Amino acid sequence: MAANYKNSYRMYSAWNYQKEVEDLNKASEQGWQLVRGGCFHSRYVKNPNVRFRYQLDYGKIEDMGRYIETFREQGWEYINSTFNGWHYFRKIYDPAKPEEEYEIFSDRESLHEMNSRWARLALIISGVLALFVVLSGIRLFRQPNLPRLVQLLIFLVESAVLFRGGMIMRNPDASRSRRGDGALITIFLICIIGGAVSMIVLEDTRPNMMTEQNALSVDQPIVDNRWNDFEVRYKDNYFLDVEIESENPLTFAIIDENGNAVYEVTETSFKEENICLKLPKGKYQLSMSCDSGFSLKCGIE
Repeated sequence: MAANYKNSYRMYSAWNYQKEVEDLNKASEQGWQLVRGGCFHSRYVKNPNVRFRYQLDYGKIEDMGRYIETFREQGWEYINSTFNGWHYFRKIYDPAKPEEEYEIFSDRESLHEMNSRWARLALIISGVLALFVVLSGIRLFRQPNLPRLVQLLIFLVESAVLFRGGMIMRNPDASRSRRGDGALITIFLICIIGGAVSMIVLEDTRPNMMTEQNALSVDQPIVDNRWNDFEVRYKDNYFLDVEIESENPLTFAIIDENGNAVYEVTETSFKEENICLKLPKGKYQLSMSCDSGFSLKCGIE
């Protein structure tokens, strides 16, 4: 008869790793023994004839063989490691033995060292993300639009959550049983993934074009010559670059689907970048009028 397996997709924060340990111990008590632990996916096999106590360690290991042997000498069986540096161990549980027998760290200094390794990494990444928050804030201030706002919020949430976790792990006496922490991490991941997808979609659906019109001279005046249809799929700020060089005044305009000019300029020499246009959803065209030689360049994003 095939072994009875089950999968778990529960998520845990690194600073609340003891909650995962508690859940692994509870599962073992119910007859489910860990086969492979993971950040988002763990696998169990049904075996009610044995009971284990589990522990986790964190860190980059240079000599994995010696590392595993050291724990084996203390009675710990190595299960597996995750890609981000967490290592799973277990030991057969004997109720007659004291609880200290099932602590993977024999002293507070070792526990503090393990916590500090993760805290340093979390705080470094949080600091880098905080820098991205500042840079994104500057870009958003210069060119406010939805994709950049979403990007700023993503970096802000990531930085805040990792900073919180790093500060918790710096204190070895901090409580690891934090109510709602698993739900917080689930919401955090949903926000990050949803935000990233939203930002990509928002960026991908924005009009992004460069175009130009040139003529050394014209035989007859050009009146409301329209070209380059483009579509705005959501209301937002869009940014226009325009450069005009003309012998006589040239009129450049952006016309909406009702025939109204949402932007218009008439100049013989004109150059301006990042002109903010608050455009509603709809279809637009570029338009120009001129009666002499000219050079016109424009772009919108």
